[in-house]
Amino acid sequence: MQPSIQWYPGHIAKYERQLSELLKLVDVIVVVLDCRIPQATVNPRLASKIGDKPTLIILNKSDLGDASQNKRWIKSFTGENQRAMLYDAKTGQGKAQLVQQIQALGEVTLQKLVAKGRKRRPIRVLVAGMPNVGKSTLINSIVGRKKTKTGHRAGVTKTTQWIRIHSDVELMDSPGVIPPQLDSPEAGALLATVSSIGDAAFDEEEIARFLLETIEGLYPGLAGRFFKLASDQTLSLERIAEARHYKLGGEQLDLLRTAQAVLSDFRHARLGRITLEHVPNHSVSTGDAEREKPQETNSEQPDISQ
Repeated sequence: MQPSIQWYPGHIAKYERQLSELLKLVDVIVVVLDCRIPQATVNPRLASKIGDKPTLIILNKSDLGDASQNKRWIKSFTGENQRAMLYDAKTGQGKAQLVQQIQALGEVTLQKLVAKGRKRRPIRVLVAGMPNVGKSTLINSIVGRKKTKTGHRAGVTKTTQWIRIHSDVELMDSPGVIPPQLDSPEAGALLATVSSIGDAAFDEEEIARFLLETIEGLYPGLAGRFFKLASDQTLSLERIAEARHYKLGGEQLDLLRTAQAVLSDFRHARLGRITLEHVPNHSVSTGDAEREKPQETNSEQPDISQ
């Protein structure tokens, strides 16, 4: 059973009330998702307000996600009036492509303005997404210097600001937007695994157990090999604590320390490139499914290459 999580900071509630007005000011929406949990980081309240406005989906932290799943999610998110691309905000890899995609999506709006006799202006872009998906880090990587506050805690950005990233493009940074009621316990648990929920809102032991169960279902045996468990041992916090000799004293296991270590190993891709939400098989063609085999991950030397 997934842990029940609700987290809705006051500044995010205030921003969401202003969202409709903000959307009127921009030509293109850039929605930043965490590639490890793409569906869980889609905000349905934001999606319902965007309507048919041109949208660019950014699958951020692409160096942490399963490469084969990254490709499938790009296909899944690409459609009419919506494009999708991978991005690694830490290195800025993909910067030129991102600007080109924004220019292509915003050109139709600018042409309409020119046709009405108005002066051509920079394309106005709103950057939005769940907390801690990497919006501010993405903007800083594009600008080339620190323009916005960043942090590993959810909810660092609390105000909006315009930032010129190109002669033809202006970005509006914004606080992360999260629904006041999460769609399901699983959605809340997934957000907690990647730190998109405030630490005080969830039990780390519960989330670590959920994470291990999810990884085992998607990548059988991977976590057990990484934590050096015997092949006949069941994957659990208790077995990992024993393997790492995490104890409080005597024979009592330190499960909190173990849970924190499991979450940290996942978040920093020490287990390898893992995606916790896989694209349903019906979302890709049979040919794609046959060509794309499960990604092999070496638990000693995780594959974190692009």
